[in-house]
Amino acid sequence: MGTWGTGLYSDDTTCDVRDRYLLNLKAGLSSDDSCQDILDRHGDLLRNTETACLVYFALADTAWRYGRLNEAVKDRALSLLKSGGDIAVWERDAPSDAASRRRTLRDLEKRLGTPQPAAKTINISQPKPKKIRTTAPIGSAFLLALPGQGFALLVLVGFMELEKSIDPVFSVLDRRIASPAELPAQITGDDKTLVLSKSFHRAFEHVAILPKDERRSILSGLERVDVSAVSPMPYARESTVWLSVSRMANEIDAHLASLLSPEQPIASP
Repeated sequence: MGTWGTGLYSDDTTCDVRDRYLLNLKAGLSSDDSCQDILDRHGDLLRNTETACLVYFALADTAWRYGRLNEAVKDRALSLLKSGGDIAVWERDAPSDAASRRRTLRDLEKRLGTPQPAAKTINISQPKPKKIRTTAPIGSAFLLALPGQGFALLVLVGFMELEKSIDPVFSVLDRRIASPAELPAQITGDDKTLVLSKSFHRAFEHVAILPKDERRSILSGLERVDVSAVSPMPYARESTVWLSVSRMANEIDAHLASLLSPEQPIASP
């Protein structure tokens, strides 16, 4: 998450919540349905107090400003504010900014305690069809050339629906393929996959492709192969990291190299 100030909308999460709420209204959803969509998208992450504060504060404030704040969201936001909100995080990580953040939360609490304005008119617009990045079925496999040696084998395990596109999500087998001629005979849900945790604050089990040029297919750096998974592989949407194809190749190469001891040769499947 990126944070650049103490204001209510000075981080990625609150901006995303605000923008998503308005997009939902413009797509014809009711305010309650728009709020529920946002809460559903964050799911178990709302168990984390810091995340819950960002989501509920932005949701309550945006809905209030548009005259559509419901009691459930309002009560949850006020409850978090009365318990201190995310001040403890600021006192720990940026103590010099804690007073400014406290004023932001105090202003929000005061605002939510006043009658909300009349509901603003929302112009409903028909959303554009989402770009489908690939029609390959789940279980399809792709080779990715690695900068060090050989290839990585990526298996399509699911899809992630975004605002403008539906994107494939992959798991990466924890083996280096020496050449396309040495592909495994089959892939199963029991095959071990990489946990991409290097250079990140948490472990990620899947990877999705961050497009660098929307005019090109995001799969242009991958080569689809005939082998495919014969049984479903695990997929957890929240355990996905987004990387460009080149960054992905470098990360996977480093992880595969770390699995081998200096004396151990690169294994073929």
